[in-house]
Amino acid sequence: MSQDLVKSAARALEILELFATERKRMNSAQIGAQLGYPKSSLSVLLKSLVVQGYLTNGNGDQDYFPTLKLARLGEWIPAALLGSDELLPMLARLRDETCETVTLTMAADLHMRCLFALIGTHPISLQVEEGVSFPMIGTAIGSMYLATQDDKAVAATMARWSRLHPGQSATTIAKVHADIAAARGGGIACAYDIVMPDTGAIAMPIRPNDGDDVLIVAVAGLNHRIHQKEASIIDAMQKFVRGLR
Repeated sequence: MSQDLVKSAARALEILELFATERKRMNSAQIGAQLGYPKSSLSVLLKSLVVQGYLTNGNGDQDYFPTLKLARLGEWIPAALLGSDELLPMLARLRDETCETVTLTMAADLHMRCLFALIGTHPISLQVEEGVSFPMIGTAIGSMYLATQDDKAVAATMARWSRLHPGQSATTIAKVHADIAAARGGGIACAYDIVMPDTGAIAMPIRPNDGDDVLIVAVAGLNHRIHQKEASIIDAMQKFVRGLR
C-alpha cells in the first residue's frame, strides 16, 4: 500500500476529528493552520470529503461543515457494542451525579482502551480522550478487568506482561495479584497516583450483552475529591450497575 495513501487516510480522519473538537464551520485556512497541512494537499482532501458526502461547503467553497452522513456512521455502535442505546445516557447521569470524569473501557491486549469518556463538571477535571489506552497492569480499570477473568487467563496475562517488562520485583508482582484479589472480593477497584499524579479512580465491571466481553466503567478525578467522596461515588456506581440489570 502506498505510503501517500496511508498518510492521506490519516489526514482525512484528522480533519473530521478537528470538526468534532471545534464544533463549528471552518474554512480551509483555519483547518490548515490547526493541522499544518500543505495547502495543495489539504484542498484535495477537503474536496474528496465533500464529494464523498462527509463534508458540505458553502460561501464560494470556503466554509466546510460535517454532514449527517458522518453522524450516521456511528449510530449503530452503542447498541451493538454496549448492548443498549440507554447506556450512554446512564453514563451521563453517573457523571452528573459524581461531577467527575466517567470512562468506559475494554481490554485490548495488555491495555485498556477507552471507548467512551465524559469529562467531569469541575473546573479542574481529568481530561481523557476516547481511543486512548491505559496500562492493564497496575491500574484500577486493569485490576478490575483481570478480576473478572479466571486464574488461567490472569496467569497468561501476567506471564506476557512479565516477558515484556523483565526485572519486575516480586513485591511489584505480589501487589498486582493482591489488587486483583481485592477487586474480586469487593467487586470494585480503587487506585491512586497510577496513571497520572494526584489522580484517583474507582472502577466496576459491567457486561452489557450476555456472553460479550466485560467492560469497565470508572469514575476518576483529583485524589482528594475521589478520597473524600469515595463512599458516595461507589454508591452512585452501584446504582448505575443495578440500573443496567
